[in-house]
Amino acid sequence: MKRFLAGTLAGIVISALALAAQQMASDKVIQPALVFENQKVKVIRILLKPGEGTPLHTHALDHIAVIVQGTTMKDVETDGKFKSVDQKTGEVHYVPGTGRTHSFANTGTTPLEIVSIELK
Repeated sequence: MKRFLAGTLAGIVISALALAAQQMASDKVIQPALVFENQKVKVIRILLKPGEGTPLHTHALDHIAVIVQGTTMKDVETDGKFKSVDQKTGEVHYVPGTGRTHSFANTGTTPLEIVSIELK
């Protein structure tokens, strides 16, 4: 019974931390749009107006992030730690699938658009 209660409490705490991290990133959460998917790749488009953010998500797969329109964003970890990142239009980033869980929000004054190509 003690293990059950400890496990339940741990689950509640983890869920609360994840929700807090997501809310810290943005007050308005926008779901990324699935553009294309097959057996080899998954293409996702993220378009965030100023003040909007992504839901909490985990990067299980390697992916290429293309910054279609850049601005400043706030990248928030599940423990609440965050950093400000200046995304420049035209940049391309390789992101390894490390299992990292985070959310991010547009803290700039112009839209942020990213196309992410996950490599299966």
